[in-house]
Amino acid sequence: MKGRRRLTMQLTPLLDLLLIVIFAQFMDVREREATTVDEAKQAVELRFQAEAELAELQATHQQAVDALNQAAQLVAQLRSQNQELEQNSDQLQSEVERAVAQQRLLGELVSQLFHIPGDTIAEVLTPAEADQPAVTAEQRAFLEQQFRELSMQKAGRMIRHLLSYEEMRKRCDLWELHIDETGWFSLKAGKEERGFRASTPTEFANRFYAIYKSLPEPKQLVVIMLSYGDARADVREAAIQGLPRVTERMRQDAGGTFRFEYAILGYQPPPDE
Repeated sequence: MKGRRRLTMQLTPLLDLLLIVIFAQFMDVREREATTVDEAKQAVELRFQAEAELAELQATHQQAVDALNQAAQLVAQLRSQNQELEQNSDQLQSEVERAVAQQRLLGELVSQLFHIPGDTIAEVLTPAEADQPAVTAEQRAFLEQQFRELSMQKAGRMIRHLLSYEEMRKRCDLWELHIDETGWFSLKAGKEERGFRASTPTEFANRFYAIYKSLPEPKQLVVIMLSYGDARADVREAAIQGLPRVTERMRQDAGGTFRFEYAILGYQPPPDE
């Protein structure tokens, strides 16, 4: 009985120590769990914060992309406007050059018909009938004065006035070419009237030349006057660019026998209105 009691007394402290160790481990585990929970909560908060920052960055990136696209569109629009301005500038320059060439042509016509040597003037102004007297010096001076006044008028009106004189019509032909709103070219050459369509300078030159070959023999000087109504820009440009080509081709075909000139009058109603 005594030996058994001593054994019991020795196991009790060991049991207490074991309980203390287990309790300490339990407390350590709880502390670690609390720390883990705090870390998990912190990780979740950091994740939410990171997601919010990422969403903000994505929104900022999208705004930057939108701004870049708007800038690119603005640049494209500015380039288009710049090209349009350049085209308008080129068109205005072409119109100025045509106007200058047109005025030069009128000056040449007046010079050719009224400021040539006296013998030639007498030949031009002498009536067809041999028994009728030639134009006097006073009449010739009067005509010259009228043409000096006409030089201040518009080209189309001046040319028509020039060719309204009977003596002028004996040497000159006026071909009136008009483009209507449908793109139809109407050519009035004396009593002859023809029509055609063309959308490119080459097509215009070829068709006009074919009509020229079918017309009766012209007089010494032919003046082609181009006008247009509400025609499309591409059709107008086809005529404006093609007219110099076909004029030069007709000059070469005539071999110096006939002279061909042209004047671009711009927007006007049809010749017969």
